[in-house]
Amino acid sequence: MSSRILVPVDGSEESRLAFTHAVAQFPESHIVLLHVIEPFADHTEAGGHDGRRSAAVFEERQHLVDEIAQLGEGYSGSITTELVYGRPVHVLPRYVDTHGVEEVVIGSRGRDGTARLLLGSVAETVVRRVPVPVTVVRSTGDDDGYHRPERILVPFDRSFCSRNALDYAFERFPAASVTALYVNYPLFETDHRPEPGDDSHEFAEADDAERDADTVIEMARRIADRNDRAIETAIADGDPSRGILNWIAEHDIDHVVIGCHGRDGVARWLLGSVAETVVRRAAVPVTAVK
Repeated sequence: MSSRILVPVDGSEESRLAFTHAVAQFPESHIVLLHVIEPFADHTEAGGHDGRRSAAVFEERQHLVDEIAQLGEGYSGSITTELVYGRPVHVLPRYVDTHGVEEVVIGSRGRDGTARLLLGSVAETVVRRVPVPVTVVRSTGDDDGYHRPERILVPFDRSFCSRNALDYAFERFPAASVTALYVNYPLFETDHRPEPGDDSHEFAEADDAERDADTVIEMARRIADRNDRAIETAIADGDPSRGILNWIAEHDIDHVVIGCHGRDGVARWLLGSVAETVVRRAAVPVTAVK
Protein backbone atom coordinates (compact mmCIF):
# COMPACT_ATOMS: atom_id res chain seq x y z
CA MET A 1 0.00 0.00 0.00
CA SER A 2 1.10 3.56 -0.63
CA SER A 3 2.67 5.45 2.25
CA ARG A 4 3.37 8.93 0.86
CA ILE A 5 0.57 10.66 -1.04
CA LEU A 6 0.96 14.02 -2.76
CA VAL A 7 -2.06 16.31 -3.05
CA PRO A 8 -1.38 19.56 -4.93
CA VAL A 9 -3.77 22.26 -3.69
CA ASP A 10 -4.53 25.73 -4.99
CA GLY A 11 -7.60 26.68 -2.95
CA SER A 12 -10.09 25.52 -5.60
CA GLU A 13 -13.04 23.36 -4.58
CA GLU A 14 -11.74 20.47 -6.64
CA SER A 15 -8.33 20.56 -4.98
CA ARG A 16 -10.13 20.41 -1.62
CA LEU A 17 -12.15 17.49 -2.92
CA ALA A 18 -8.89 15.81 -3.96
CA PHE A 19 -7.66 16.12 -0.37
CA THR A 20 -10.94 14.69 0.98
CA HIS A 21 -10.56 11.81 -1.48
CA ALA A 22 -6.97 11.15 -0.40
CA VAL A 23 -7.88 11.15 3.29
CA ALA A 24 -10.64 8.59 2.72
CA GLN A 25 -8.82 6.40 0.20
CA PHE A 26 -5.47 6.29 2.04
CA PRO A 27 -6.45 6.15 5.72
CA GLU A 28 -3.02 5.48 7.23
CA SER A 29 -0.65 7.18 4.83
CA HIS A 30 1.44 10.33 4.99
CA ILE A 31 -0.32 13.02 2.95
CA VAL A 32 1.63 16.02 1.70
CA LEU A 33 -0.44 19.08 0.88
CA LEU A 34 1.71 20.97 -1.60
CA HIS A 35 1.01 24.48 -2.82
CA VAL A 36 3.11 25.88 -5.64
CA ILE A 37 3.55 29.64 -5.62
CA GLU A 38 3.98 30.71 -9.20
CA PRO A 39 6.66 33.34 -9.90
CA PHE A 40 5.50 36.92 -9.46
CA ALA A 41 7.12 40.32 -9.77
CA ASP A 42 7.95 42.04 -6.51
CA HIS A 43 8.61 45.73 -7.04
CA THR A 44 8.00 46.80 -3.47
CA GLU A 45 11.67 47.59 -2.91
CA ALA A 46 11.50 50.35 -5.49
CA GLY A 47 11.19 53.90 -4.22
CA GLY A 48 12.48 53.08 -0.77
CA HIS A 49 9.94 50.36 0.10
CA ASP A 50 11.16 47.46 2.23
CA GLY A 51 10.16 44.56 -0.07
CA ARG A 52 7.73 42.72 2.18
CA ARG A 53 5.44 41.44 -0.54
CA SER A 54 7.13 38.06 -0.86
CA ALA A 55 6.84 37.41 2.85
CA ALA A 56 3.18 38.44 2.76
CA VAL A 57 2.42 36.10 -0.17
CA PHE A 58 4.08 33.12 1.52
CA GLU A 59 2.23 33.85 4.76
CA GLU A 60 -1.09 34.08 2.92
CA ARG A 61 -0.51 30.80 1.06
CA GLN A 62 0.62 29.03 4.21
CA HIS A 63 -2.64 30.07 5.82
CA LEU A 64 -4.47 28.60 2.81
CA VAL A 65 -2.88 25.15 3.03
CA ASP A 66 -3.22 25.12 6.84
CA GLU A 67 -6.94 25.80 6.44
CA ILE A 68 -7.27 22.92 3.95
CA ALA A 69 -5.30 20.61 6.24
CA GLN A 70 -7.88 21.20 8.97
CA LEU A 71 -10.41 19.37 6.78
CA GLY A 72 -8.48 16.22 7.67
CA GLU A 73 -8.95 16.60 11.42
CA GLY A 74 -9.05 13.16 12.99
CA TYR A 75 -7.09 11.54 10.17
CA SER A 76 -5.32 8.43 11.44
CA GLY A 77 -2.31 8.98 9.20
CA SER A 78 -0.17 12.12 9.09
CA ILE A 79 -0.57 15.37 7.16
CA THR A 80 2.13 17.90 6.37
CA THR A 81 2.03 21.07 4.31
CA GLU A 82 4.65 22.55 2.05
CA LEU A 83 5.10 25.62 -0.12
CA VAL A 84 7.34 25.61 -3.19
CA TYR A 85 8.12 28.57 -5.44
CA GLY A 86 8.14 27.85 -9.17
CA ARG A 87 6.11 26.67 -12.13
CA PRO A 88 3.70 23.83 -11.22
CA VAL A 89 4.40 21.90 -14.43
CA HIS A 90 8.06 21.72 -13.42
CA VAL A 91 7.76 21.59 -9.63
CA LEU A 92 5.26 18.74 -9.29
CA PRO A 93 7.01 16.06 -11.39
CA ARG A 94 10.34 16.96 -9.80
CA TYR A 95 8.81 16.78 -6.31
CA VAL A 96 7.43 13.29 -7.03
CA ASP A 97 10.86 12.14 -8.23
CA THR A 98 12.81 13.55 -5.28
CA HIS A 99 10.51 13.02 -2.29
CA GLY A 100 9.51 9.36 -2.49
CA VAL A 101 5.92 10.07 -3.49
CA GLU A 102 4.03 6.87 -4.27
CA GLU A 103 0.73 8.29 -5.50
CA VAL A 104 -0.72 11.65 -6.52
CA VAL A 105 -4.32 12.84 -6.10
CA ILE A 106 -5.15 16.02 -7.99
CA GLY A 107 -8.25 18.04 -8.83
CA SER A 108 -9.25 18.39 -12.45
CA ARG A 109 -9.97 22.13 -12.38
CA GLY A 110 -7.98 25.12 -11.24
CA ARG A 111 -9.04 27.98 -9.05
CA ASP A 112 -9.77 30.43 -11.87
CA GLY A 113 -13.49 29.70 -11.70
CA THR A 114 -13.80 28.87 -15.38
CA ALA A 115 -14.99 25.66 -16.96
CA ARG A 116 -11.52 25.07 -18.38
CA LEU A 117 -10.05 21.81 -17.21
CA LEU A 118 -6.81 22.09 -15.32
CA LEU A 119 -5.98 19.09 -17.46
CA GLY A 120 -4.30 20.41 -20.53
CA SER A 121 -1.77 22.21 -18.39
CA VAL A 122 -0.79 21.19 -14.86
CA ALA A 123 -2.77 18.00 -14.22
CA GLU A 124 -2.14 16.68 -17.72
CA THR A 125 1.59 17.21 -17.25
CA VAL A 126 1.50 15.40 -13.91
CA VAL A 127 -0.41 12.42 -15.32
CA ARG A 128 1.92 12.14 -18.28
CA ARG A 129 5.26 12.73 -16.62
CA VAL A 130 5.25 11.17 -13.17
CA PRO A 131 6.05 7.46 -12.81
CA VAL A 132 3.45 6.76 -10.10
CA PRO A 133 -0.35 6.33 -10.17
CA VAL A 134 -2.23 9.62 -10.47
CA THR A 135 -5.89 9.95 -9.51
CA VAL A 136 -7.78 12.85 -11.09
CA VAL A 137 -10.80 13.89 -9.03
CA ARG A 138 -13.66 16.06 -10.23
CA SER A 139 -16.80 17.42 -8.62
CA THR A 140 -20.11 15.97 -9.72
CA GLY A 141 -21.94 19.14 -8.76
CA ASP A 142 -24.29 17.20 -6.50
CA ASP A 143 -22.22 16.06 -3.56
CA ASP A 144 -18.56 16.81 -3.00
CA GLY A 145 -18.19 14.18 -0.29
CA TYR A 146 -16.20 11.01 -0.83
CA HIS A 147 -18.10 7.83 -1.66
CA ARG A 148 -16.20 4.58 -1.49
CA PRO A 149 -16.29 3.05 -4.99
CA GLU A 150 -18.42 -0.03 -5.47
CA ARG A 151 -18.01 -0.54 -9.25
CA ILE A 152 -14.56 -0.23 -10.81
CA LEU A 153 -13.96 -0.25 -14.56
CA VAL A 154 -10.57 -1.25 -15.99
CA PRO A 155 -10.19 -0.81 -19.76
CA PHE A 156 -8.10 -3.84 -20.65
CA ASP A 157 -6.19 -4.68 -23.81
CA ARG A 158 -3.55 -7.18 -22.64
CA SER A 159 -0.81 -4.52 -22.61
CA PHE A 160 1.67 -4.32 -19.75
CA CYS A 161 0.12 -1.09 -18.48
CA SER A 162 -3.43 -2.42 -18.54
CA ARG A 163 -2.25 -5.45 -16.58
CA ASN A 164 -0.74 -3.12 -14.00
CA ALA A 165 -4.02 -1.22 -13.90
CA LEU A 166 -5.98 -4.40 -13.20
CA ASP A 167 -3.60 -5.45 -10.42
CA TYR A 168 -3.88 -1.95 -8.95
CA ALA A 169 -7.69 -2.08 -8.99
CA PHE A 170 -7.73 -5.38 -7.11
CA GLU A 171 -5.23 -4.12 -4.52
CA ARG A 172 -6.66 -0.66 -3.99
CA PHE A 173 -10.36 -1.55 -3.98
CA PRO A 174 -10.69 -4.91 -2.23
CA ALA A 175 -14.44 -4.61 -1.59
CA ALA A 176 -15.48 -3.32 -5.01
CA SER A 177 -16.63 -5.24 -8.06
CA VAL A 178 -14.17 -4.97 -10.94
CA THR A 179 -15.05 -5.10 -14.62
CA ALA A 180 -12.41 -5.56 -17.32
CA LEU A 181 -13.65 -3.99 -20.55
CA TYR A 182 -12.08 -4.81 -23.90
CA VAL A 183 -13.04 -2.53 -26.78
CA ASN A 184 -12.36 -4.23 -30.09
CA TYR A 185 -11.13 -1.63 -32.55
CA PRO A 186 -9.19 -2.18 -35.81
CA LEU A 187 -6.03 -0.10 -35.46
CA PHE A 188 -4.67 -0.81 -38.92
CA GLU A 189 -6.20 -1.17 -42.33
CA THR A 190 -5.51 -4.37 -44.22
CA ASP A 191 -3.73 -4.35 -47.58
CA HIS A 192 -6.06 -7.03 -48.88
CA ARG A 193 -8.52 -5.77 -51.47
CA PRO A 194 -11.29 -8.34 -51.96
CA GLU A 195 -12.93 -8.90 -55.30
CA PRO A 196 -16.54 -7.78 -55.70
CA GLY A 197 -18.84 -10.33 -54.13
CA ASP A 198 -16.03 -11.91 -52.10
CA ASP A 199 -17.11 -11.64 -48.45
CA SER A 200 -14.72 -14.27 -47.06
CA HIS A 201 -12.49 -11.53 -45.62
CA GLU A 202 -15.37 -10.36 -43.44
CA PHE A 203 -15.63 -13.79 -41.83
CA ALA A 204 -11.84 -13.99 -41.42
CA GLU A 205 -11.70 -10.58 -39.75
CA ALA A 206 -14.60 -11.51 -37.49
CA ASP A 207 -12.85 -14.75 -36.50
CA ASP A 208 -9.60 -12.87 -35.77
CA ALA A 209 -11.42 -10.28 -33.67
CA GLU A 210 -13.22 -12.99 -31.70
CA ARG A 211 -9.96 -14.83 -31.02
CA ASP A 212 -8.28 -11.60 -29.93
CA ALA A 213 -11.15 -10.78 -27.59
CA ASP A 214 -11.13 -14.28 -26.09
CA THR A 215 -7.37 -14.04 -25.48
CA VAL A 216 -7.67 -10.66 -23.79
CA ILE A 217 -10.55 -11.74 -21.56
CA GLU A 218 -8.76 -14.95 -20.60
CA MET A 219 -5.71 -12.96 -19.50
CA ALA A 220 -7.91 -10.67 -17.37
CA ARG A 221 -9.42 -13.72 -15.69
CA ARG A 222 -5.97 -15.16 -14.96
CA ILE A 223 -4.95 -11.90 -13.29
CA ALA A 224 -8.13 -12.03 -11.22
CA ASP A 225 -7.36 -15.62 -10.18
CA ARG A 226 -3.83 -14.59 -9.21
CA ASN A 227 -5.32 -11.91 -6.96
CA ASP A 228 -7.93 -14.33 -5.61
CA ARG A 229 -10.69 -12.02 -6.82
CA ALA A 230 -13.82 -12.37 -8.88
CA ILE A 231 -14.03 -10.33 -12.08
CA GLU A 232 -16.68 -9.32 -14.57
CA THR A 233 -15.64 -9.09 -18.21
CA ALA A 234 -17.19 -7.27 -21.13
CA ILE A 235 -16.48 -6.70 -24.80
CA ALA A 236 -17.53 -3.73 -26.90
CA ASP A 237 -16.87 -2.76 -30.51
CA GLY A 238 -15.99 0.57 -32.01
CA ASP A 239 -14.04 3.61 -30.94
CA PRO A 240 -12.29 2.82 -27.62
CA SER A 241 -12.73 6.26 -26.05
CA ARG A 242 -16.41 6.41 -26.84
CA GLY A 243 -16.93 2.80 -25.81
CA ILE A 244 -15.30 3.34 -22.41
CA LEU A 245 -17.14 6.60 -21.71
CA ASN A 246 -20.47 5.08 -22.72
CA TRP A 247 -19.84 2.07 -20.48
CA ILE A 248 -19.12 4.38 -17.53
CA ALA A 249 -22.39 6.24 -18.04
CA GLU A 250 -24.56 3.20 -18.72
CA HIS A 251 -23.31 0.97 -15.89
CA ASP A 252 -23.04 3.37 -12.95
CA ILE A 253 -19.27 3.05 -12.71
CA ASP A 254 -17.79 4.79 -9.62
CA HIS A 255 -14.10 4.83 -10.55
CA VAL A 256 -11.94 4.06 -13.57
CA VAL A 257 -8.42 2.64 -13.46
CA ILE A 258 -6.68 2.93 -16.81
CA GLY A 259 -3.17 2.06 -17.94
CA CYS A 260 -1.01 4.43 -19.92
CA HIS A 261 2.49 4.22 -21.26
CA GLY A 262 5.41 5.34 -19.14
CA ARG A 263 7.75 8.24 -19.66
CA ASP A 264 9.32 7.42 -23.01
CA GLY A 265 10.07 10.99 -24.04
CA VAL A 266 6.76 11.54 -25.76
CA ALA A 267 4.40 10.20 -23.07
CA ARG A 268 2.44 8.16 -25.62
CA TRP A 269 -0.94 7.06 -24.29
CA LEU A 270 -2.38 3.58 -24.43
CA LEU A 271 -4.17 3.23 -27.79
CA GLY A 272 -3.13 6.73 -28.84
CA SER A 273 -5.22 9.31 -27.02
CA VAL A 274 -7.70 6.93 -25.36
CA ALA A 275 -6.45 7.28 -21.79
CA GLU A 276 -6.10 11.04 -22.18
CA THR A 277 -9.67 11.33 -23.43
CA VAL A 278 -11.02 9.20 -20.58
CA VAL A 279 -9.14 11.20 -17.96
CA ARG A 280 -10.42 14.45 -19.46
CA ARG A 281 -14.05 13.49 -20.02
CA ALA A 282 -15.08 10.82 -17.50
CA ALA A 283 -17.56 12.08 -14.91
CA VAL A 284 -15.98 9.92 -12.20
CA PRO A 285 -12.50 9.80 -10.65
CA VAL A 286 -9.89 8.22 -12.92
CA THR A 287 -6.60 6.70 -11.83
CA ALA A 288 -3.90 6.52 -14.48
CA VAL A 289 -1.40 3.72 -13.85
CA LYS A 290 1.97 3.27 -15.57
